[in-house]
Amino acid sequence: MFNKKSLVILISLIIVLSTVVVGAQEGKFAGQFSKEEMWVHQSLDSYSEAPELKELVDAGELPPVAERLPEVPRVVKSNIMADGVGEYGGVWRDTFAVPVASWNWGAQKTQGWFGINQIVQESLLVSGPMWMLEQPDPLPNLVTGWEWSNDGKTLTMHLLEGIKWSDGEPFTADDVLFTYNDLILNDKIPTFGSKEAWIYGGQQTELEKVDDYTIKWHFGIEKPVHAFYNMDYLDFAVSPKHVYKNFHPDYNEDASYDDFVNATPPDDLPLVTLGPWVPTKYEAGQQLVMVRNPYYWQVDEEGNQLPYLSEVRFNEVESGDIRTMNLIGGSADRTNLENPQTFSMVRQASLEEDAPFKIEFGPFGIGYHISMNLSRYLSVENDRDAELRELFREKAFREAVSHSISRDAIANVAFPGPLTQAWHGGYPSGSSYYDQNSVVKYEYNPETAKEKLASLGFEDTNGDGILNWPEDSKIAGDELVIEMMINQDQQASINAAEAVQPMFREVGIDLKVRLVSANNVATKVGGGDFEMYFNRLDSAIPFIQMELFGPFRNNSPDWHYAGSGGKRDLLDFEKEIQEIMQEARYVADAAERKEMFKKILNLYTENVYTVGVYEVRRGTGLHKRIRNWQPDIPPYMYNWTINSIPVQILYVNQEDQFETMFLDSIPTKNDYIERSWHLPLD
Repeated sequence: MFNKKSLVILISLIIVLSTVVVGAQEGKFAGQFSKEEMWVHQSLDSYSEAPELKELVDAGELPPVAERLPEVPRVVKSNIMADGVGEYGGVWRDTFAVPVASWNWGAQKTQGWFGINQIVQESLLVSGPMWMLEQPDPLPNLVTGWEWSNDGKTLTMHLLEGIKWSDGEPFTADDVLFTYNDLILNDKIPTFGSKEAWIYGGQQTELEKVDDYTIKWHFGIEKPVHAFYNMDYLDFAVSPKHVYKNFHPDYNEDASYDDFVNATPPDDLPLVTLGPWVPTKYEAGQQLVMVRNPYYWQVDEEGNQLPYLSEVRFNEVESGDIRTMNLIGGSADRTNLENPQTFSMVRQASLEEDAPFKIEFGPFGIGYHISMNLSRYLSVENDRDAELRELFREKAFREAVSHSISRDAIANVAFPGPLTQAWHGGYPSGSSYYDQNSVVKYEYNPETAKEKLASLGFEDTNGDGILNWPEDSKIAGDELVIEMMINQDQQASINAAEAVQPMFREVGIDLKVRLVSANNVATKVGGGDFEMYFNRLDSAIPFIQMELFGPFRNNSPDWHYAGSGGKRDLLDFEKEIQEIMQEARYVADAAERKEMFKKILNLYTENVYTVGVYEVRRGTGLHKRIRNWQPDIPPYMYNWTINSIPVQILYVNQEDQFETMFLDSIPTKNDYIERSWHLPLD
């Protein structure tokens, strides 16, 4: 029970947090600019570079900056810089909790998440900064522009000529065609991008090289607007052909697909990248070090080559929550505030007079939900697997699960304030696509849950409180035991699942919680090797990431992958969702698209596609020394924060900079020349 003092403290904290949420909505950058007001492609009279790069130029180890940049580089406008043109030098300190699996993102390998993937990967277009646009649409990234043919079925794109990879080799149309034709369309290589996502009008999209800096997309239907989102991170991170063709069987007869998937392991550094910083040192379990990319292809309005910061250091830890603790302690510069169990501690620490950081919260953008494996054709190894899958496909069972959960109790236990609330699934309520009237709710009612389970033939035959499978089942008499998989790095999911356990038991279900590492979660989802899955939904824009909300492709959603050969028995409502999603890909009018996604939201919640439990406002914690971080930047809207700033404009005033330690690892051609894949130098 609360005593009076505790209650006063709690109420005060809630009031303060309420003002934090409001403050996050009072910004200067959201919806303010045209694309041309954010960045342009322009040749400037002169260019400058960081002192450490100038030293390498003077030593003859690097070409002059004007030769490393495109003739017409991207010029990032000061409009989007909260503090204006920055200063060179300093260190950005960060934290990650997922070991680097490989540097080969083209084989669906992670570089550690937590912002690392976003730093090292570059795509044709970028959606993250769309939050600053008056009329949000994907922005050109590795391209300068595009135009449609008269019939709307051919899209001609112009690559930014003169971009170089970090080893000095040119980025050309060959890299783009390699990424699309040899990776995404190759059934033998797992990729983040989907071959199916490129089928329009029943035809596989074709990509043609016109010249080194011009490509043409040939579609089966007129102007498929959703295709632009296929060209963004993570689905179209361009791979360097000159590196990976050496491991690809189509280019090297001595190579195998296993060779390709296992290419560029974690210690194979420095990396070849188009990103602002180059990973040069990695000690597993300790630290990942990145230094500035000498060939980075962007400048500010004064001609200073970006990025401003000299080094990025990611300390590897066991849990994402340690990132937040590091920020509070002053040893890190950034954290995502996603775990409601830490909100009160973080807020109290931020109010200290000498607190080194500040926090902001945005709208409800994270949903915690339970999914059930609906696949009949993946990892069905025995009668129990088969019976569970059929049970999960019964709407009455999914309704029973929903009725068994007291969402308000879980949300209040997670954090009693304005940052969490009950949620019934679908899209987070902070989404611009959310419509309260479209949501069907199956509220907490244990008696109704028991009735639903009884209607399916379950009864407690031995009086131990756990239901037994009905007599007509292949596992008749067995107890109703279900295993729930949880990412061991998502403490909020673990806590919520532990709260759900006794609620399930009250209605006769014995729930077993199974913690799995982040990398193994991806493997188990891909193989359909789970029963229930308590997971965090991070996307609030279903049009951009349709695969998170329905059967948009064979490997979506996570809880209903297709089996071998694309075999899958969709439920009737899933077929409706799929049909609407496919139609939405061609709809240019945003208002019309929103109406379509209202229907999907209704189908999703009416049929309890997943069981929503509670949702959370997403926040960001930032060290006060970091400059150019826009005050109203959403923690997640169209993409993660690192992609939304953009990160290369961050800087630290000289008096607040920490000493650099790894400038001697800035890569030059000599650092790449001994690699097995390197092209002969001219």
